Amino acid sequence: MPISSSGHLVIFPYLFRWESPPLYFIVTVHFATLASVVTVFYREIYRIIKAVILGIFIKNKRKSNNFKLGIFLIIASIPAAIAGFFLDDYFEGLFTKPLAAAGFLLVTALFLWLGELRGKKVEKKMAGDAPGTKKTMDGDYSGITAGNRIIKGDIGNGKIGFNSLIAIMTGIGQALAIFPGVSRSGATISFARFYGIKRVEAVRFSFLLSVPIIFGSFVFELYRSSDIIFNGGIQVGQNLAAGFIAAYSAGLLAVKFIIFLTRKRNLNIFAIYCVCLALAVAGFYLISKII
Repeated sequence: MPISSSGHLVIFPYLFRWESPPLYFIVTVHFATLASVVTVFYREIYRIIKAVILGIFIKNKRKSNNFKLGIFLIIASIPAAIAGFFLDDYFEGLFTKPLAAAGFLLVTALFLWLGELRGKKVEKKMAGDAPGTKKTMDGDYSGITAGNRIIKGDIGNGKIGFNSLIAIMTGIGQALAIFPGVSRSGATISFARFYGIKRVEAVRFSFLLSVPIIFGSFVFELYRSSDIIFNGGIQVGQNLAAGFIAAYSAGLLAVKFIIFLTRKRNLNIFAIYCVCLALAVAGFYLISKII
């Protein structure tokens, strides 16, 4: 859900006086949510991988929407990969600062609100400029423009309204999730919505975009923490297994819920949640200092 899992992994230990989880545990539970995304979108992922591989060797296969989508996913993954590789150690210290996480939750709320506000304006303008495009009952529009034509968007069917610029900007949104409290899905969905991408398309692209970056960060952190994990005894293994199972199960429910929700509703409810949680953390911090 677009409420920052990394922020919650900072805030909840603080509120309940738990020891902060090690980074390899955080990456493992993120990997579990990746597994839940793959479970839901495995058909789309298979089609994209197949199209990209064929497109590398067969020129006319590069015209397929799935090939283009695969390229856009690669492009959008670059900013986060660069940020994670060069800035990971610097931002790792923020994972022990609940007030910083609370502040970045407010940033997530702002992204969600502005993305929805701007997205509706762009959709309306595009729909007004395109003949034959009708408004639906929930205030959405039946298509978005790509060049001078309308594309009825559904990533699951290979029809997309993205281009390289939108992919890069969405990737920058993902890179900002290196800050605990900035939701990866919230930022990527909002940045795509800012360019008029339909909500359902933006959500699906965000989920698909999580696959390469989370897998990469998992492998990277597994390599860095291999001595701790493999020499930590059965307790470490049990903790990782419990976290993985819980995150995978919750992830399945969350992915399906978000897909269902965004067909009819916007994400402003999550912006309100982020604001409330940030204020609660700030209040808890002030009270604890007084007492």
